[in-house]
Amino acid sequence: MRFILLIILIVALLLNSCQETQITKEQVLTELDSLEHKFEWLDYRIAQEQWDLYTKGYSDSLEFYTDLYNQTISDKEMLNILNLGKRFLDDEDNLRRYDILYASALTGQVETEKTISILRDSLNKYDITYRPDFNGEKTTQSYLYDLYRTNENRLIREQSYRSWTQIGSELADGLEQLFRLRNQQARTLGYNNNFALALSQMEVDQPTYLKLLDLLDSLSQDTYQSILKDVRSKLRYDDIEIWDIAYAYKDINRKIDSYFPVDIQLNLVKSSLNKLGYDIDKLPIYFDLESREGKSQFAYAFPIKPPYDVRVMANLTNGLYSTRVLMHEVGHALHATQISQDRALYTNSIASAWGEGMAQLIAAQCDEKDWLLKEANIPAAVVDEFIQAKKEQDIIYLRTTLCRLMFEYEAYKNPNRDLNKLYWDMFEEYMFLPRHEDLKPWAGIIHYITHPVYLQNYLYADIITAQSLNTIKRLYDHYYGNNLVGSFLTQNYFRFGSRYLWHEMLKRGTDEDLNPNYLIERLGI
Repeated sequence: MRFILLIILIVALLLNSCQETQITKEQVLTELDSLEHKFEWLDYRIAQEQWDLYTKGYSDSLEFYTDLYNQTISDKEMLNILNLGKRFLDDEDNLRRYDILYASALTGQVETEKTISILRDSLNKYDITYRPDFNGEKTTQSYLYDLYRTNENRLIREQSYRSWTQIGSELADGLEQLFRLRNQQARTLGYNNNFALALSQMEVDQPTYLKLLDLLDSLSQDTYQSILKDVRSKLRYDDIEIWDIAYAYKDINRKIDSYFPVDIQLNLVKSSLNKLGYDIDKLPIYFDLESREGKSQFAYAFPIKPPYDVRVMANLTNGLYSTRVLMHEVGHALHATQISQDRALYTNSIASAWGEGMAQLIAAQCDEKDWLLKEANIPAAVVDEFIQAKKEQDIIYLRTTLCRLMFEYEAYKNPNRDLNKLYWDMFEEYMFLPRHEDLKPWAGIIHYITHPVYLQNYLYADIITAQSLNTIKRLYDHYYGNNLVGSFLTQNYFRFGSRYLWHEMLKRGTDEDLNPNYLIERLGI
């Protein structure tokens, strides 16, 4: 009996070996070429349809092209060839192509699974057109966001915050299902959960990532607790709530916001970039800034066919926040127009951390004292007051980010528990504020639905920005208003697209590996 089993095992191994040897280098290269061309065409068509969805509130053919994309990326034979094919590749270009395409194919096995894609897309469409109720009337998320941060009536702040987060209660059940379904699919691909799968394809090491979160947590705790103490004292509250923190900075934020009415924001962005050496009016960037019913409430850049056709849409509101968001999205668009690569793959498949880092580098002008003084023409006393307040608000933002990142990590680690309780546990641990378990704000964070395991890219973007600014100011003395900066960004960063690993491009620009100490120094923790 043992002899028969041994023979069966040997035969099975031989058959498997024969199957593997049937994969040739030509097959692998053909599969890479095919995928690359399909993605180039589908990326273009889907981007056009998404533009319609976000600017008009509807799309004629998004579902059709998305189905084609899903069929392409869910091809099991294609994945099998890629799984076995890397060992045949020996040149740098094909290895880089392989890594990008395999990452898309592997994560796509999760996101294109039919039950997952249908559920995700339905939740996303609901979010795009959602208009919350406040005092019996439909309003916008932007209006409520501003109201809960600035209104002098504490009850109205609470009510507006509750309305602002109400969408979470609408989406929570669906998002809980997404966590479980994604994990189930990831396990069929050999991963413990979807978090591990997604992070593995983002050029990010999970243990190093978790150590980074622990480091930032430990370094920022005392400073953050001190900020909360000051807020209590300033507002004369025994206890403060989540809707009280931003209100403590309302006076300086109102002063600053008064210098950024809607009608000057695009001109500020164009003028700022012109001083860095970029003439936006001569670049193929189209703007849709018209405020209208049915249009998405946020701002997005759409690389339709970069570097030839890139678009930016936004519903702008008065204030610096809106200006910074616009600057960030124009940063994405600018990056897309400056890429100089023969392969569309290197233009369309930017690593998320790197893409957000490039956008943040452009938006970082809004934090520069010189920019506030000279570009926005804000009095020096107001600028100094704002810079001090912003340092504190940056710490609050960091703690909020850590809470959201750890929630997502834990949710994928075990999605079968009470996720609302998990969120408020994380909230207490990182924010040191009261729980409100009748609310589900975590489910209103759209990235969890449409871009799983994505939020950490904003943290990496801040590290990339801080490290790059340190180098720029060391080389060129100042950032804002320096057209040498544009040359630095284009030559060292923008033009490569995704041709190289983003860690390598950061080292090319700064002569140093990724180093969070520059962000830590910038935060003052």
